[in-house]
Amino acid sequence: MKKTLSLIAVLAGAATAASAQTPTPTPSPAPAEAASAAAANPSFPSQVDVVTVDVVVTDKKGDPVSGLTRNDFQVLEEDAPQTITSFEAVQLPATASEKPAPRPRVSTNLDRESHAGRSFVIVFDDIHLTIPGAQKAKAAVAQFLKTGVREGDRVSLVATGGGAWWSTRMEAGRDELIALLKRLDGRFIPDSSPERMSDYEAMRIHIYHDQQAEERVSRRFETYGVNARSAQGSDDSNLYQNGDPYVQARASDVYFQSVSRNRITLEIVQRVITSLGAAKGRKSVILVSEGFIYDPNLLEFKDVVQASRRANAAMYFVDVRGLTGLPSYFTAEFGPPIDTRDLGAVFLDTLQEAEGAESLAADSGGFSVKNTNDLGKGIQRIADESRTYYLLGYMPSNAARDGRFRKIQVRVAGRKGLAIRARKGYYAPLEGAKVAAKSQSIEPDIQAALDSPYQEQGVALRTTSYVFDETLLGKASALVAADVDVSKFAFQEKDGRFQDTLDYLVVVAHRETGEFYRYDQKIEMNLLPQTRERLAANWFPVVRDFELAPGGYQAKIVVRDHNSGRIGTVIHEFEVPDLSAFRTSTPVLSDTVQPDPEKKGTPHPTLLVRRTFPPGATLFASFEVYGAAKDKPTGMPKVSAGYVVRRPDGTPVVEVPATRINPTSLGKLSRIVGTRLPAEATGDLEFVLSVKDEISGKTLEVKEPFTVAGAAPATASSGGD
Repeated sequence: MKKTLSLIAVLAGAATAASAQTPTPTPSPAPAEAASAAAANPSFPSQVDVVTVDVVVTDKKGDPVSGLTRNDFQVLEEDAPQTITSFEAVQLPATASEKPAPRPRVSTNLDRESHAGRSFVIVFDDIHLTIPGAQKAKAAVAQFLKTGVREGDRVSLVATGGGAWWSTRMEAGRDELIALLKRLDGRFIPDSSPERMSDYEAMRIHIYHDQQAEERVSRRFETYGVNARSAQGSDDSNLYQNGDPYVQARASDVYFQSVSRNRITLEIVQRVITSLGAAKGRKSVILVSEGFIYDPNLLEFKDVVQASRRANAAMYFVDVRGLTGLPSYFTAEFGPPIDTRDLGAVFLDTLQEAEGAESLAADSGGFSVKNTNDLGKGIQRIADESRTYYLLGYMPSNAARDGRFRKIQVRVAGRKGLAIRARKGYYAPLEGAKVAAKSQSIEPDIQAALDSPYQEQGVALRTTSYVFDETLLGKASALVAADVDVSKFAFQEKDGRFQDTLDYLVVVAHRETGEFYRYDQKIEMNLLPQTRERLAANWFPVVRDFELAPGGYQAKIVVRDHNSGRIGTVIHEFEVPDLSAFRTSTPVLSDTVQPDPEKKGTPHPTLLVRRTFPPGATLFASFEVYGAAKDKPTGMPKVSAGYVVRRPDGTPVVEVPATRINPTSLGKLSRIVGTRLPAEATGDLEFVLSVKDEISGKTLEVKEPFTVAGAAPATASSGGD
């Protein structure tokens, strides 16, 4: 039922068909195949004609300019003036919050998350980072996460080598991203052998048959004792009539290795840019890398630029090489000095080695941070420039749906010395256009929803998690539970029953190791009228079990109403604690009970996702205790537990003093409690469990928030068939 997958592979896979009601794990496509599968959607659906332009205005010092109004701006499309129909000035606080908001116990997509805030995707290009370069990259990104983000920002960290794809809301998610960042490292090992050749030299020789570049490399090889004669044991001058065959063969090998690396990076960048299409605020993709060459033969360069224009996202390149000079492997440390005739070309090649990354930044409306060893200051500039920005909306005067690129210009009237950074244009919608997947096994809408850092609201969802006892060595039993609102599903009636298919996908990612667990299923619904009514009121529960090692986890759930195509997503983050420590299971809070087969009919609290109960309800809670010390004479633990229900200000509503938990014959500790809540106890409340190990003296306090509605809700349970 569960399978461990590599990061890019699991994120690249979309929900594929499974047998009705019987989930089976499905293998994920390879990273490169998956990365190229998510084709970019047009920015503006056919029913929406408003074009949104986010604009950053800076002064001569590079500082953002605030206080501008709608009347200060002029927008031109293909040189034709446009009427600004909507305007919003966004200005975020200058410093980060001292105390981030806590994570919710139950995550939901019901409360609309603002898509008008800032979105950052940090692409950690580890396949183009050396080990020293990665250390500098991690320091710069960590500083950005500590000082550059603000409350409400959405930040994703994606590694091109497949070790990370993690999206979270700031500032609560800062520590998780920093912890994930620490385990990333550089994967690129530069060639310091005598036959070394740069990617740019290889492209010039292999693709463009550049004779000067070939002669330059041949001279260097000869200086280092590597050439066709020495390599092949021949001095036949005919070998050189059409160039140096050894240099040409080496160029072919180096070039195709660079193409492979560059394609992976470019396809990942395209995916993350496409995933930002639904957001309306300032969207920034920060490529942290040592760069790569610009290869006109790679169509992926064009695809990335087009994706950035469709998504209205700016790309920035942070060159971690810092101040660049002669590469270390061209110094005397690695052999004889190179020919003085070639020194200028070597410096030029060094600059060309990052031209591809720089061109993407320039063409997408961003900029490059290069030739500086203060990377933290450079990446902070990216955050500062988007701290103050303007959202301009207009209805294009050209309403043709021809799919053509429309050039946009933004001006600030009556102000001199200002720099304006805005999208360069957009692609008009194309009437009747459909997005085709490159592989039939990948569904683009599921892929886009999985990649997106935001929660989609086409289907209402809520989800939570429970962690229980250790099962396998070093792993705990964990449940990810979700409720799906099927009240608006596009059921089709046939023979007195209502039919639809619920496509369900959950991906659970381990922050510390990068391991991913995936579970996907197609649930065929063939409901009687009364069952449909009950599920519409109570929602449809889906619970999946996993065996997880200690650490932080992020679960992303994607559901789709197959008949209508509407999609909902929700993101939930949780922790699996140290299994050797004195701890409790996640308490199950409920207002209903059900027979427990293992206890021969003894009522047990129903496992729920919702945490809203009616006034005057009986609150049930169940929990287990693990890791308690054992009494030497009896070999049994001695643990006591009590609880209090209190208001947010600490005022108690219900107090139950601690009593000893009677262990089973095997020493297992568990308890079920229940208390009727006073009728006047409404609003936000907290169940606080206090546990004490009487032998070791260790204590625990576990807090579980819940809400009592002011009036009785329409439902009393979230159960369903």
